[in-house]
Amino acid sequence: MIRVYSFESCPFCEKLKRYLTARGVEYEVRDIELDEEAAKECEKISGDLMVPVTTIDGVNYVVGFDKKKIDELLATA
Repeated sequence: MIRVYSFESCPFCEKLKRYLTARGVEYEVRDIELDEEAAKECEKISGDLMVPVTTIDGVNYVVGFDKKKIDELLATA
């Protein structure tokens, strides 16, 4: 399952979610502002609370909206 760590007022998070939806990719959103556990997971994965963070396995991840890196990550799914 692809997870996107984000928060609602983040414009890059929204851009990423629109991109994934347009590609037909199913994903789970983990809002780090509303869910303390999601914030801890995000920080554990990337070492920071910068969002968006996209991950498939909780180990390999992409920070920000970088289409090339996101596409590479999705290719391993």
